[in-house]
Amino acid sequence: MSTPEPSSFDSSAEPETRAETKDASREPSPSPSAAWAAAFGKLAWPAAFVTVCAMGFGFLKPAPSVDVPKANAIVVEAPTETVIKEIRGLGRLETAAVHVEKVVDVTETQKHLFGLLEAKDSLLYVASGELVLGVDLTKLRDGDTRFDPATKKAFVTLPEPELFSSRLDEVRSHVHVRNTEILAQKNDALESVARGRALAAFEVAAHEPSTIAMARARAEQQLRHLAKAWGASDLEITWRDAATAEHAGP
Repeated sequence: MSTPEPSSFDSSAEPETRAETKDASREPSPSPSAAWAAAFGKLAWPAAFVTVCAMGFGFLKPAPSVDVPKANAIVVEAPTETVIKEIRGLGRLETAAVHVEKVVDVTETQKHLFGLLEAKDSLLYVASGELVLGVDLTKLRDGDTRFDPATKKAFVTLPEPELFSSRLDEVRSHVHVRNTEILAQKNDALESVARGRALAAFEVAAHEPSTIAMARARAEQQLRHLAKAWGASDLEITWRDAATAEHAGP
């Protein structure tokens, strides 16, 4: 029976190897500054992401409106000379001012495709204006006025009241409704047509019997006050058309 050969393994080296392995597994502990750096590195990316998002929302948010001060407009009017072309003497006694209103409906029919299609352009115009009526004293004739010294009564024959002026109130007059169909072209002259029709209607209203009667009554009232102020006891007023009708009677 052979004797086992002694092993070449040196048992004295084993403790040294274990000691080296133990020393190799032991790592040095990190310093406090390195720990703070590592923690900051973990938080850096989320913080950067939040910052970028906040900046993006800031750019997308509409900028607040800023009141820009308006520039002061400077209007320079060059002085020009006013030329008087004509002067007329008037003897008008204005006795009544009448406020009138008129609604004018104007429609223009336009034809297309050789008359096969029709389109309309229309407007509703509300006109507001004023009429001034009175007596033109320059139309008095010789013998139209006389005075009785015994009774201190005055007599006057006046011409019929007439329309002195008619005008549109530019503030109150307006286009109430404007309707232009698809195939129609807007006619800017329709408003001028409506204004002209309104003025024509105003003149017709000025010659209505009720308007003339009101102008007569106001004229008689004013002239009687003037006659009494000049010392007359009374004033008898005759209208020229009425006097002509009386002389033309049977």
